[in-house]
Amino acid sequence: MKYDFRTKKFTETEVSPDKLAVVGSEQEIDWTTLKNKTENLVTIFKDLNIPNGHPVIIYGHKEHLYPVVILACMHSNTTYIPIDKIYPLERVKKIIEITGSQLLINCSDNTLDLKIPVVINTELKVNINYTPNFTGRIYGNASDPLQYIMFTSGSTGEPKGVQITLNSILTYLDWVKKDFGFCSDDVFMNQAPFTFDVSLCDVLNSFSQGGTLVLTSTDIVKDQEVFFKRLTQYKCSVWTSTPSFAYLFLRHPNFNSENISSIKTFLFIGEELPNRTCALLKKSFTNSRILNAYGPTEATIVTTLIEITDEVIKNYPTLPIGYHMEGSQILIDKKNPENQEGELVIVGDHVSIGYLNNPELNSNKFFIHENKRAFRTGDLGYYKNDLLFCIGRNDDQVKMHGFRIELNEISNVICKNNLISDAVTIALRRNNEVKKIISFVILKNTTEQDILNSELTQFLEKRIPYYMIPGDIVTVNDFPYSAAHKIDKNKLIADYLKNMLQDK
Repeated sequence: MKYDFRTKKFTETEVSPDKLAVVGSEQEIDWTTLKNKTENLVTIFKDLNIPNGHPVIIYGHKEHLYPVVILACMHSNTTYIPIDKIYPLERVKKIIEITGSQLLINCSDNTLDLKIPVVINTELKVNINYTPNFTGRIYGNASDPLQYIMFTSGSTGEPKGVQITLNSILTYLDWVKKDFGFCSDDVFMNQAPFTFDVSLCDVLNSFSQGGTLVLTSTDIVKDQEVFFKRLTQYKCSVWTSTPSFAYLFLRHPNFNSENISSIKTFLFIGEELPNRTCALLKKSFTNSRILNAYGPTEATIVTTLIEITDEVIKNYPTLPIGYHMEGSQILIDKKNPENQEGELVIVGDHVSIGYLNNPELNSNKFFIHENKRAFRTGDLGYYKNDLLFCIGRNDDQVKMHGFRIELNEISNVICKNNLISDAVTIALRRNNEVKKIISFVILKNTTEQDILNSELTQFLEKRIPYYMIPGDIVTVNDFPYSAAHKIDKNKLIADYLKNMLQDK
């Protein structure tokens, strides 16, 4: 059995109806149960008279019901908003306020102190607290239904809602079926929070292929042995994550193809994929392929793809993000025509229709190019040998004392030192001015800490200009990570400033 997102139907219903469809943190369900629960939810939506375009909030973490609700919303053209239970309650309230949502589906056992008219619990029981009012709270249009609104951090401190429509999802899925090489036998390891669009890779691909979706909660991930056991128990074949998430396990002696033989594909999304990470993975998982993909939330999950082969690793110290999907374009907006690099601009049918109720930001970020939607990503990149490379955000390229400095370049050079396992470099700013460059490093051997600063400074002096040498090099045991499994640079800086105050 599988699900066709274009016709909105379960197809091949007689094929393996008892096959596992979703493995949640607390329960497993087969494809027949997935179909029945999806159809039950669709009936509930109809009985509640939820108009198309009114956003339904899905709350939870990695319970089996969460992706079932996502599928039910897509099946019925009901817009959904994913919220993870790790979010503070105030953020949930803010999203309800922004969207005016009248319905929340609680996939967790958490009791929520929220003022919202209708709540559906894990048993699919409907609790009507007061009469819902949908007036003025319907978004999108009938010709291309709004499928989800995903809230991301905003520069102003207010969350911004990225709106993705049905046609954008279908454009993405058509590309995946052609170029990603997944099949019905695949078991997708899903660990990214559902509030992070990387998670949709596993959900959409598993359901459209007729595969199995294995949800992995943060509690499971924290215990590496339990996590590895889960991978082997369910024979997970597709690993989707940020590179940082995978790097957490590379130092574990059991993270290899001998102990976890089922993994055939590593799909990396969400941040720069270091060359060194791929080289280590190739040694540990000799028969697995590595796919590197790029794309912001505003362009329906990903836009580019490349398989990282031994040849690519050898030829490109900074790995490419690949080739853009068929039917799309990625333009380079160069502020200086003499420069090779510029801002990446994505053009295509998979581009978002814009941020929810944010016309000012929409006018700055979205526009029409040759009758198609276009989005200014804020990422910097360039083409070389027909391959696209991304070199970081606009704010990763800083100026200090008049010199232009690429922070990623400093980190990459530091990691070439034999003492260093990993590094991240951050600009310390005051009043929008860069005051100091700080590199945070993880040592391969903690006993080397006493000789680190002097040796590493001498190492850098031989490889980068003096003005790029960090003003401070700080050793940490591990990097903190955000809910999206990206390195939490704000936390690193906050801890750094706190330690400076204590030293005084």
